[in-house]
This record gives sequence, C-alpha cells and structure tokens, in this order.
Amino acid sequence: MKLTTEIKQQIIAHAQHLPNLETCGLICGDRIFPCGNIANNPKEAFEISTDYFEEINAATPVTAIYHSHWQDSQPALLSPTDISNSKASKIPYLLYHTAFGQWDYYSPGDIYPYPLIPNLHSPKSLEYYLGWKFEYNRSDCYTLFRSYYKGMLGVELPDFPRGDIEETTSPDWDMFTDSFVSCGFRKLVSGEPLQINDVILMCITGSCTHHAAILLDPSTGKALHNLGEGRLSEIFMYGGYWVERTRLVIRYSN
Repeated sequence: MKLTTEIKQQIIAHAQHLPNLETCGLICGDRIFPCGNIANNPKEAFEISTDYFEEINAATPVTAIYHSHWQDSQPALLSPTDISNSKASKIPYLLYHTAFGQWDYYSPGDIYPYPLIPNLHSPKSLEYYLGWKFEYNRSDCYTLFRSYYKGMLGVELPDFPRGDIEETTSPDWDMFTDSFVSCGFRKLVSGEPLQINDVILMCITGSCTHHAAILLDPSTGKALHNLGEGRLSEIFMYGGYWVERTRLVIRYSN
C-alpha cells in the first residue's frame, strides 16, 4: 500500500472528528471507508464489523486497515494484537496517534518490519539486516531469519503464529525443531563442517529451543541475530558461550 498524503488527511480528519475514541476504517486504493468501532470499550480498543468488512471488500478490495490512538498513555505503535491480526488476515495495518501526530505501519508481506523507518540499504546487502529493534512477533530472531533468507537467498519461509514472548520459555513451545524439516532444512550431524547461511538454534533461557542465528562466515564465527528486548539486530562472533547454548544447527537443503 502507498501511504499518500490524501489518505493521511482523510484518516486525520476521521480521528479528529471523534477525538476521544479509537477510530477505525478500511483503506481501499486511494480512499478510506470509515467504520463504526463496535468494540466493548471503544476508548481503549477497536473492532470492525465482519459484515461491513466483507461488504466493502467484495466491492473494492481492502488494501489496509487503520485505527487511531488518542491518549498520551498509548504508544504510537501497533500493538502485538494488531501485528497478529495483520498476519492472520494478510492485510497491512496502519496506526495514527492523534496526540503525537505519529504513524506506524506494518505489512505482513514485507521483509522489513518497520516500513515507515527508512532503510537505505538493499535487501541483498548485510547492512540491510542490522539495527532492527527487537519486538516479539514483529521483529524478532525468526523475523530476521525469514527476512534474510528471502532477501539474500530468495527462499520464502512460512511465518508461524506466535503469541506472547513468555511462550518461548514454556517447555511446551518449540517452534524451530518442530518445523525446520517441513521448511526444507535438515539437521547437521555431529562433526559436520559448518557452512555460510547455516542456522544455529539455541536455548538462551528456560529449557526449549527458542533462538535462531545465521552463520555468515564459518572461518571466523561471524553470525547475525536479533537477541531480545532492548537490543538491535547485530553481528556477533559465534563461539564459547553461544556454542554452549546451541541445541542444533540446520541447513537449507532444497
């Protein structure tokens, strides 16, 4: 979706018309369709009627869903629920914060999780994948893994449903080892030499495998990951502590 000045002005006008509620609506091409907010508490959340959505989408395909925040206590960021809903519906989500005059946008089809923050590098360059703010389910270690494989290698990997970050320390959660074979990867056998673009699966805390890093240079241990809250995606040297935390190494074999 192209976020034009005209679309922004229409959304701002809708939000200013109802300044103490979360306004919401649908974007179809270069125009918006404001919707009634049917959430139980429209000051704190938003919900769009499924019937209205289907009616509009049947006539003019919906290219994005928007809503507003208006309270100083609310961040000018899409919530984890917004990100999950965007992924489930495969429709981009857009947020406007009336108090701050700021925007946030997420598209589940993009390899870059913050499209409104300029990334001046090519997806074919390593620099493109550095400095991404960690945000679970939006910009986490698996997001970086998927984006790197798509942008650098042209390999499309599925995006598995994820809930709250606390699930990664649950003994019942193991997204990586349960799924890598179906995605075209194989587990390296003991003693097998590492290669560029091998994926290192680790357990940092708890008992399950919940962290992924990409090996960039087997000779030096240079690797790429997005470790956790308060961190940015970065290059690190794989060895010592990281080897001790490794559960398995997988290689794309298709």
